[in-house]
Amino acid sequence: MELAEKFYLAALCHSIGRRQALQTLEAGVAPSRALAAVDGAWHDPGLIARLCSRHGIELLTLDDSCYPPLLRVIPDPPPVLYLQGQLGALEGPTVAIVGARRCTRLGAEVTAALAGELARGGAAIVSGLARGIDTVAHRAALQQGRTVAVLGNGLVHPYPPSNRGLVRAILDGGGLLVSEYPPLAHPRRHHFPERNRLISGLSLGVVVVEAGEHSGSLITARMALEQGREVLAVPGPVTSPASRGCHRLLRQGAALVESAADVLEALGMQPSSQPQPGAVAAAERSSGGADPLSSAPADPSLLRVLDAVVGGSVVTLDEIVAVTGAPAAAASASLVELELGGFVRQVPGGYIRRPSRGF
Repeated sequence: MELAEKFYLAALCHSIGRRQALQTLEAGVAPSRALAAVDGAWHDPGLIARLCSRHGIELLTLDDSCYPPLLRVIPDPPPVLYLQGQLGALEGPTVAIVGARRCTRLGAEVTAALAGELARGGAAIVSGLARGIDTVAHRAALQQGRTVAVLGNGLVHPYPPSNRGLVRAILDGGGLLVSEYPPLAHPRRHHFPERNRLISGLSLGVVVVEAGEHSGSLITARMALEQGREVLAVPGPVTSPASRGCHRLLRQGAALVESAADVLEALGMQPSSQPQPGAVAAAERSSGGADPLSSAPADPSLLRVLDAVVGGSVVTLDEIVAVTGAPAAAASASLVELELGGFVRQVPGGYIRRPSRGF
């Protein structure tokens, strides 16, 4: 398809819906002709083209050879896909890690251990850029390799705003942002279940770390099953509401995950030659150990970042980068370690020092 027709197809999808747009394509109607026949079409292909050019967004259609092959074969692939960053981030194995926005400390630590080890082993970690488990998974993956964020809105204004620093770190670190929505699209409630099918569709399997009884992560797991992908879940304390969705998945036959090796085995991937401790056990030992605030971090690079977080004030990633001179990706990775170690806490707008282990 010629480039101009791709933008007409994008405008057509957003004007009449992706399924109807695909039907017109299958009928052999050119997107420009189909859009001209739409009464009251309100998406301008020229505007979409200009926004993509201005913001470095690449538009792919189903007939492009570089369209992600795993996504192409799901029951409802997006006719158009907006990408920002490195498409090569999807090369090789991909594993989705999703979970609760209001995650527990243990859930965050398990996520960081799993994502870090899988990324170190060569897997790209796919998640949804939401607060909580998604954010931890992206950050931990950035420390060791690649990550892919799938958004429920346009790429010009990533959501949530508190993760804009993480978005910059993903792009600086060779990662990828993905959306099926036009560049300026606002987040809508129905976008996120639709987004979830792309998270599972881009991945060989989906690992659910924490999920309540009505968590959106359970939608991702269901869609993974419909797409023929593996579903895996991390068990949690029987008294924790944040683990009830995971326990339901396990009762329904999801693979149990205690370490990255369990994920690799379930997905038929080659495990690392170096044995690693179970992520759950390691996180539990970490949570039960000495208070990390009793001493400063030993790594000098972590100390520089910690010193940039002035006590009592909210400090943005940009400010930390300016003070330390560290690249955004490195500063973001350091903040993950400091947050998991109990030294800082992420809040809307940036980071603050944590006066104690508790939230």
